Amino acid sequence: MKTSRLLAVYAPLFTVAAAWALLRLAGYEGALVLGWLPGAIGIAVGGGYLLAASRTPGLDPAGRRFWRHLAIAALLIAPSTGPFTEASLGGRKSGPLLFAAVGLLAVALLLVLWALLRLPTRVRGRRDWLRLGLDAATVLVCSATFLWHFVLRGVAGAPLPQVLGLSVLSVLCLLAVLAVVKLILAGTNAVDARALRALALVVVIGAVGSALVPVLPSPRLAGVSDLVTMFEALMVAVAGVLQARRAGAGQTVPVERRRPYSVLPYLAVAAVNLLLVAVTVDELGTLPVLFGAVTATGAVVARQLLAFRDNDGLLRSLREHQRLLHEQATHDALTGLPNRALFNERLEHATAAILVDLDDFKAVNDTLGHPVGDGLLVEVGRRLRAAVRPTDLVARLGGDEFAVLVPEGSQDGLDGLPARILAELDRPVHTHGHVLTVTASVGVAARTDGDGAQDLLRHADIAMYAAKRRGKGTHARYTPDLSGLLMTPESRLGDLRRAIAVARPPFTLEVGRAALVSPGFTAELSALLAEAGLEPGGLTLALPAAQLAVDGVLRRVMRELRAAGVGLALDQTGTNTVRLDLLSALPFTAVIVEPLAGDDDRSRAFAEAAARFARDAGIDYRVRSEGSLLESAL
Repeated sequence: MKTSRLLAVYAPLFTVAAAWALLRLAGYEGALVLGWLPGAIGIAVGGGYLLAASRTPGLDPAGRRFWRHLAIAALLIAPSTGPFTEASLGGRKSGPLLFAAVGLLAVALLLVLWALLRLPTRVRGRRDWLRLGLDAATVLVCSATFLWHFVLRGVAGAPLPQVLGLSVLSVLCLLAVLAVVKLILAGTNAVDARALRALALVVVIGAVGSALVPVLPSPRLAGVSDLVTMFEALMVAVAGVLQARRAGAGQTVPVERRRPYSVLPYLAVAAVNLLLVAVTVDELGTLPVLFGAVTATGAVVARQLLAFRDNDGLLRSLREHQRLLHEQATHDALTGLPNRALFNERLEHATAAILVDLDDFKAVNDTLGHPVGDGLLVEVGRRLRAAVRPTDLVARLGGDEFAVLVPEGSQDGLDGLPARILAELDRPVHTHGHVLTVTASVGVAARTDGDGAQDLLRHADIAMYAAKRRGKGTHARYTPDLSGLLMTPESRLGDLRRAIAVARPPFTLEVGRAALVSPGFTAELSALLAEAGLEPGGLTLALPAAQLAVDGVLRRVMRELRAAGVGLALDQTGTNTVRLDLLSALPFTAVIVEPLAGDDDRSRAFAEAAARFARDAGIDYRVRSEGSLLESAL
């Protein structure tokens, strides 16, 4: 809703109300409808704005109900302004029309009270509720004091219906004030904070208007009350506009208060002190004591507010300090990128990982100095952020190692990221008077079913190592056939030599897929067996089923091993299943299983079927028992 439209509606109404107030001031007594009609129309229009706010998309259901109830209340209050205006100007003092107006006003106030009380407040602790209760009680007592002095004090000796009517309306007003104050102090997530403040201003303006009634007894000043009504109507409409704007922007949660405390109770105390001064200013004997008490109260209130402000400043400083500590703990001081700690935290929920390792970075530091190297790292971090998507996380893991994490649900477009990264880094870097050419090796890995966070990182590391082997400025994506690249020939030969040295034929060695598919594994194994004087037929390699899949690389290596005479066993220990698809597709000579877990017919039938399949295929069926591999009697 545009502010210009609001002004276009209320400006003519204010003009009519102001003109009528000037006419009354000049002595004009006719056409009473010109006095109350603008206020009635303004309140009704304000109810329309409230109703429109309740229909705004994205609004909380509790807030939608609240604004709908207030819209109905405004439409009930609008027609009651006429009888009240005429009564205040010496017209009807009683009668069905005035009683009907009082009834409408009472129903409207009850509806407002019900709407306010049904709004959910933010959850707070017991001590918070005690503090808020005391603040609300302070405002309530001050409001009751004003109502007594300006409304109820003058009805002594009036007819009983009038006394009861004013008493009921005063109680309802106090309850409405209490409900508004509670929401202002405690807060709510269902209604926009600024809209709620606008409604509170309606209550304040109404209180001011009630206070002005006995102060302005002359009929010529009656137009002031009608202008007050117009201001109330305008603030009602403003509340609806503020709520509609906030919900329409997709922000249904109100903005937190900038202060953790409220000055409302202190303003209420100040108002009562001013009232006290006004009613006792003629008693000269008590005037010094009165001014002393009021001044002392003001000094205490000012001191308390200063303490609140100081405490608020300390809390803000503490929160900022905590934020800086968290920033330092989770971000790299040089580049400002997330560090390894934050990277590891986000890795748990990543769907893909990209590792970026700069080529020949050490030479930059050694020949041009660390300031140039630092400038290069800062520029690389900036370019990586420019290359990836806003949802991706760019981190510096240390030295010249960078990483990119792709969050869950953002794997679309992953294939193009490595090329964009290399393209960004390919441009010359100007730093500290030097022009540097940057190349990097980029490894990419996507999470698959069963992969943990460390599996994802290890696969990205393997892919990056593969990219380095292809040449500078290249990228590679992880596939299972790359698994052996991180195992160096020296470590692989050492492990095999130690295992074979203590073995006695026939013997079984457990070998993972990474070692099996590493380049030259078959030739290395054959050479070590010959060195130890052992025949290949006396060795069986046990391959964990969890690491295997039917692919060309694995099938080729297994055929080479079988051609050399080495036996191959599918190791199914640790599971209650047998991968018959692997047994039929790959050249296994044996299968190793756990002992029968149960003696029920279903388990026994499964074991017999698996053993029969292995026997028919010429595959030994072995059961692991107490750490030994024993041939099954089945």
